[in-house]
Parts: sequence; C-alpha cells; structure tokens
Amino acid sequence: MNRHAYLIMAHHQFHFLKELIHALDDERNDIYLHIDQKASHFDFSDLSQAVHKSNLYFTERLNVHWGGYSQIACELTLLRAALPGHYAYYHLLSGSDFPLKTQEEIHAFFEAHAGWEFLHFDSEEFAPGLRERISLYHFFRESSCPLAEPADMLLSRLQRLFHVDRLKKESIALQKGANWFSITHEFAEYTLSREDWIEKHFRHSVCADELLLQTLALNSPFMEHIFDPFGDEHSLGNLRYVDWKRGGNNSPYTFQKEDAAFLKSLPHLFARKFEQNIFS
Repeated sequence: MNRHAYLIMAHHQFHFLKELIHALDDERNDIYLHIDQKASHFDFSDLSQAVHKSNLYFTERLNVHWGGYSQIACELTLLRAALPGHYAYYHLLSGSDFPLKTQEEIHAFFEAHAGWEFLHFDSEEFAPGLRERISLYHFFRESSCPLAEPADMLLSRLQRLFHVDRLKKESIALQKGANWFSITHEFAEYTLSREDWIEKHFRHSVCADELLLQTLALNSPFMEHIFDPFGDEHSLGNLRYVDWKRGGNNSPYTFQKEDAAFLKSLPHLFARKFEQNIFS
C-alpha cells in the first residue's frame, strides 16, 4: 500500500484546521502538523480527535515569519519528521488548504502518475531582480519590528553599492514558483541531503521559500521528472488551485459556498484558501 505524508503549516483558524485534518484522515495517510510558535488558544487534544485512521504527529514548533528563512526551516522540519516513514508522496499544505477530491481519487491519481514531481514554476524566464532574494543578505526578515522592512531596503541599497553578491562564485541556475508541493520520497530525501547547502545559500534571504525546491530541481536530475513545469495557466503544476485574480493585498481569494461546484469541477487535487469547509 502506497502511503502518503501530509505536511501542514498552520498558525490560525484552528476550527477549520480540524476540518482539513478530518478530510485527510485515511489509513493510507499520515499527517505531520506544525503549529507556529506564536499561535495560542488551540488544543492539541481537540485536533487529535479529528483523526481516526491516520497517525497525527506534531512537530517541533518554530517561530515562523513571512518572507524569512524560518519558512524554509519549517518545511525542512516537516520533511525531516516524515522522511523515516518512507512515503510514496509528501504533500506540503497550508492550514488554509482543502482537498477537492476524495482520498480514493487522490491516491488513484498518484498511482497513475508515480514518479512524477509536482511543483509550480512561474515561468521559464527567471526575472533577474529575483536573484537578490538570496544574493544579498537580508538580516531583518525574522523581526516583527515595523522598522525591519525599511532597514532591509536600506541594507540592500548599501549592498548593491558595494557589489555584494553571495552567489558570485556559484554557477547555479535559479527558478521561482509557489512553495506548496507534492514530491516523491526520492526528492524529499535529496532535499534533506542538501540541508547544509540550503542553509548556506538561503539563510538571511527574503521570500526564498519560493525559490527552494524549484532551484534544487533545476540543478539536479529531478528536473526531468517535473510534471509539466512550464505549462500555461491551466497547467496542473503543483496540483493546487489558487485564485489570485479575485484576491487583494497580495493575498489569494477566499473561497465561499457558491464556489463549491466550480472547485469540484477542476482537475486540481487541492485548493486554497478557505476559512470554512464549503463542501459540507
């Protein structure tokens, strides 16, 4: 039996998180849950009651800041916790995601596409300005201070002035896409084998979680196994449907009850974002 690991990064909406966990509950799945260290007012035992067939594991809790290396550290923590289970696939979800298909349909899909890696790529052309996410040092991304962002902008200007480039001795090609993924055990194992390299190049970065797996894949044989990496807007990519057109403030649209039929008609396996289970 091919078993899957669901890796969930959550920090709020614990009533909905319980619905998500319940939807993933299946004897073929195990669930690994990271609750942000800043989060409070939740009950571990209450979340545990949402599963009856899966094993639910709570990982070490990190203080995750948007755009900081801590997002990458959280993903690696989840992968590290799950890897000993030697799963067929590892799925990274946010606490605002939800499956669009049944577990039978999801497992059938991955059995039919065994060996493929499901990552999202923005485009074949990598925008040069994105290189500065990791080529410059961003020391303030883990701070909640309101002065952190202007301080980071000032530091970046100074680094450009003095031609700072962390990648000047590197020959790696960079690529960008959404950080949510469904990958095989082999790619998960390869990613963790590169932890030292990842920390050296991605610590003190900004929004580098969107470069991590895409860059690792592009510079390895795994690129040959990416499912339709540079497809059009209708490509399945990482199998997640996100509506940016109706969103605002750089945040995706939150699906409502009236979107349920449309979402169920999509070929994608997951979608975000949600604040309630609109399929019940």
